[in-house]
Amino acid sequence: MSKYKIRVLQIAREDLGEIYFYIASDNPQAALSMTNKIIDKIDTLAELPFLGKTVPDSELAKREFRMLIVDSYIVFYKVIDEEIIVYRVLHGTRDYSDLLK
Repeated sequence: MSKYKIRVLQIAREDLGEIYFYIASDNPQAALSMTNKIIDKIDTLAELPFLGKTVPDSELAKREFRMLIVDSYIVFYKVIDEEIIVYRVLHGTRDYSDLLK
């Protein structure tokens, strides 16, 4: 099995930073734990690129977005050739369809 390369876009990196700082305002240890958990799940995609499911939004599904749920957060990514591109990491309550279009 080939190992896929993972590329996390700058906006997704910023999402992770926002998640960290939001949680850290109450509990820095929980913030570190959650961001590490999300990063570990993203790293899993290198071996299991289709672990996430297709996004239910039909327009995003046509564009081949996939989603990986990590607790209350959703990692949005695409598998393109031998690469995993992470577009956003958002809280599940956010209106992701507008943010990805």
